[in-house]
This record gives sequence, C-alpha cells and structure tokens, in this order.
Amino acid sequence: MLANRMSQFVHYFTLHGSLRPFGATMLCAGYDEEKQTHELYMVEPSGQEFRYYGCATGKGRQAAKTEVEKLPLNEITAAEAVKEIAKIYYTLHDDAKDKPFALDMQWITEGTDWTAASVPLEVVDEAIEWAKNKIAEEDDMDEDDEDDA
Repeated sequence: MLANRMSQFVHYFTLHGSLRPFGATMLCAGYDEEKQTHELYMVEPSGQEFRYYGCATGKGRQAAKTEVEKLPLNEITAAEAVKEIAKIYYTLHDDAKDKPFALDMQWITEGTDWTAASVPLEVVDEAIEWAKNKIAEEDDMDEDDEDDA
C-alpha cells in the first residue's frame, strides 16, 4: 500500500510542468503480518512500481540484480544473505574506477520484531571479511585454472 501511494505521488510530479520530477529510485521493504510474507517494492522516478523478490538499483544494478537472482534467498538465513550481498558489492566494485564506499545494511527479521533495523556493525564487519576472503579464494582458483590450461 505504501509503495503504491509513493508511486502515485512520484508519478504526479512527472505530469505537471511546474513541478520538478523526483530523480531517485526508492526501495520499500516490509513484512505483512496478515499474509506472513516479506514484500519488496521498487518505485522508479517515473512513478512506476514493481514488486521484487530481490532487486538492485544504481550503478551496476544489472550485474548486481543478476547475482541476487542466483541466490537461494528462501533457503538461507538473514546473516548468510548479508554475507552474500557483501560479496556482491565487493565483487562488482572496481577500485580503479569507483569511489571508496561504506557498506551500511538494514534487515527485517523476526529478531527485530519484523521492523527495519540496522545490521549490527560486527555482523557487517564479519560479512565484509568473509566476502573478501571468498573473492580471494575464487581468484586463486581462477589463476590455478589458467595455469593448468
């Protein structure tokens, strides 16, 4: 309901010449207690609203979305998902071309009473360390495969 209202509001700004359109994409996530399901919506600057199982926005969104779609999100825990998302961020980030970034995450879990809460810093730090190690392992395996060829 919130995503739908936001999409109507954003779309209204694209219709009138005297109003400046929004220039940002909004992600809206929540837990529906009646349906007992998680919901994720994305509202585009044009006012279009889409429901997703997993999505990405911004620079590198297509590559990130492809990686998110590969994850078995209905089979892993929120802590495991944090690690996988950190791996996606660090895999797609190019130190030579991209600016440095800080990884800030939020989650909606039973432990947070189904409300959005920041992922604890120690969990994020652990996920970053895991992601960097996993990427290094994969790079080493790729180099070994190239040496064998």
